[in-house]
Amino acid sequence: MELDSRRAQAKREQIRQGALAAFLESGVSGASMDHVAACAGVSKQTLYVYFRSKEDLLVDVLGGIVASLDERAPLLADRPVTDLAHLREVLREVARVMITHLMSDDNLALFRIFIAEMATTPGLLAIWRETVPARFLARVEAVLERAREAGVIRDVDLDLATRLFIGPMMTFVFLDGLARPGEVLVPNRKRLDEVVELYLRAVT
Repeated sequence: MELDSRRAQAKREQIRQGALAAFLESGVSGASMDHVAACAGVSKQTLYVYFRSKEDLLVDVLGGIVASLDERAPLLADRPVTDLAHLREVLREVARVMITHLMSDDNLALFRIFIAEMATTPGLLAIWRETVPARFLARVEAVLERAREAGVIRDVDLDLATRLFIGPMMTFVFLDGLARPGEVLVPNRKRLDEVVELYLRAVT
């Protein structure tokens, strides 16, 4: 059973990468399931065993962005945040991983396709909102909630505090990434640490 599960996970990842390649090549609306199957190197029958529709594939590709962030930022797990130094460490790690991952060439290219097609593809905006931003916000809010319970930050509105942290990171993604094709300016570690310090001054 464990071997079968590993094989299924590997096949799902193979299809996910194929779908990503198809979306980057043809856009979301232009990528057919036949194209996805060809890019993934699987039969169409195998593709439908794992994903019933292109929408399911899209959710999985976007969910993979968040899942890979979870793998790269283990500090987002349910570790206690009992003092300011620990919270600073967590937020710095979150900021670095979020920026380096979201500002990768493939992810920026995928985001540009989404922005271009949201107005004409029904349901695309809702899939994007619920799969990527909502999950990011939930993970950061969980960290801040533990920090508030421990008295590390003030009794702030968690939704607003979460948006206050995510907002500056997204300006880097949008202004220095999406808006600069071919000339992406990824902020360095020192700059991100300075953002975290400014944020901590606001909530502690």
